Amino acid sequence: MPRARRRRRSAARRGSSRTLIPILILAVATVVVVGSLVEVHAQSGDFTTSTDTGYAKLATLVAEDSNQTGTQLAQLMQSAPQLPVGQVPQSARAQVEQGLDQAVDSTADQATRAANLVPPYPSGTVSARFTQVMDERAQATSALRAAIDRLLELSPAPIAGAPTSVTPVSPATGSTVTQAAAAMGAAGLGFEGADAGYRDLLAYVRHHHLPVDLPASVWVPAPTDSAALGSTRLAATASAMASSPALVPVHQLVITALGLSPTAVASGGPGTVGDGCSDPGSLVPGPAPTVLPPTGTVTVALTVTNCGTATESGVVVSQTLAVADAAGTAPPPVGARGGKSLQRVTVASGSSLALTLPPLAVAEGHLYLLDVSIAVPADQTNLAGTSQQFLLQITG
Repeated sequence: MPRARRRRRSAARRGSSRTLIPILILAVATVVVVGSLVEVHAQSGDFTTSTDTGYAKLATLVAEDSNQTGTQLAQLMQSAPQLPVGQVPQSARAQVEQGLDQAVDSTADQATRAANLVPPYPSGTVSARFTQVMDERAQATSALRAAIDRLLELSPAPIAGAPTSVTPVSPATGSTVTQAAAAMGAAGLGFEGADAGYRDLLAYVRHHHLPVDLPASVWVPAPTDSAALGSTRLAATASAMASSPALVPVHQLVITALGLSPTAVASGGPGTVGDGCSDPGSLVPGPAPTVLPPTGTVTVALTVTNCGTATESGVVVSQTLAVADAAGTAPPPVGARGGKSLQRVTVASGSSLALTLPPLAVAEGHLYLLDVSIAVPADQTNLAGTSQQFLLQITG
């Protein structure tokens, strides 16, 4: 074979080899990349499944707690109009108030827990849907408590460490009952809407074949018109609660203890008052005065007790000290002729509040009439124990 031809074949073989090597490298690289992508996809799928499953386990705990809260609130709404009167602090009103406060606290906690389940986020809109359901239940529960509080003159339990603040409300009237029925019915619509949102969540999970296994959660079971937390039944419950004898607010403020400083050294009548809710009484001056040692001021310390079933806010406690010398007696100095002071307080149902009133100026050798009283609510018919009077003689 001619030498030139052999050279051409050799060059052709070398050219084919140079072309084949990059092709082989590209093929190997393609296999590696594809394999890596398959592995990443598999690992990603495992991570997503693990996230969905883990989220479902945590969300199940929240949903089960929500179910328990819904059951307890439904039982409270069913039984409230028929509760027996009971005694403070376990009166029917207190049971309703405590049950509502507990439901509000529980649903708020469940809404917070639902929001804190992420990250990591489960597939799609599972987390957003679940959190919205818990938020709607918390909002509707809070609205229900507000409506019943206004209807029955209830007050939410104070937050530990927070300053006391009670907003006065009007007594239940026909218009108030109508307003309460509308507000309670709206809360029922909120519960129904939250149930619908939860059903949509379960349908979403099934449609997308997600490994998010959640329990059923229904606050307003069918038929909704007769369900305790449904809009129809809740609206009707307003009238039943307003007409329940056990839930009608009872107003009874009493001065259950009163003492003077300095302490009496002799007394024609009591120098202190010590009464309870069962048999309160109001003192009036006797013929002989209560004798105090020489002093330039008289200070009153007293205890106001709310024997009723409604929290009383803005209660005015007043003291008045007036000269009561016999006719013809020279008056005491201008700065020692008694005076008057007022103090406003809030007293929760079944509780007592101890007060020390500002000292009032007196002069030795004179008589004074002291009147301590509390301004009672308009609906309080029993006025026993709401005022105490003393005839004081300051030793000179």
